[in-house]
Amino acid sequence: MSLNNDAVGYEPGIRAALPGRISRRVAQAEMALGGALVAAICLSLLAGSVSRTLGQPLIWTDELAVHLMVWVAFLGASLGIATRSHMAVALLPERLSSRGRAWLLLLSDLLVMVFFVVMGWLIWRWFDLPGLLRAGSGAALASDTFNFIYTDPTLTLGVPKFWFWLIVPMTCMTGAIHALAALSADLTELRRQA
Repeated sequence: MSLNNDAVGYEPGIRAALPGRISRRVAQAEMALGGALVAAICLSLLAGSVSRTLGQPLIWTDELAVHLMVWVAFLGASLGIATRSHMAVALLPERLSSRGRAWLLLLSDLLVMVFFVVMGWLIWRWFDLPGLLRAGSGAALASDTFNFIYTDPTLTLGVPKFWFWLIVPMTCMTGAIHALAALSADLTELRRQA
């Protein structure tokens, strides 16, 4: 996956602004983390397979692999925003002028940013950090609000699930960074065309 300056079809250098540079660094970190997680998934599945062959199955390896796959999927979704490589129907943009395409891209990126703002608000309510601080513990929060995010354990690992759910707010932040970089590039392109 390439993270060059003209990843969106604009002239080279348009994404070289500060938001684009930050987005590129975040995307590089996401790719490195994604690669490490894929290796961890392979090792987890291999350990589970070998342990079953030896008659001493490690029951937690499959669950760990599934949780790590979810992390990889979320990282990939964020990287798709950074590289504009999500699936799209290009029928309308092909029929528009270059200025029309730039406006359509700006609208599309604005909608992505609105999605992340709404997602961020929902995540804030879900994780309820102020409620957790007021309650003093995850168990007290669950007792007061029926929000079991901090107390619900995984089935075989015995680890609170919220450690695995942290990928959701992380993706919200990284996706918003990538969307902000795309908006910056869109506005730069529109100014260049004016």
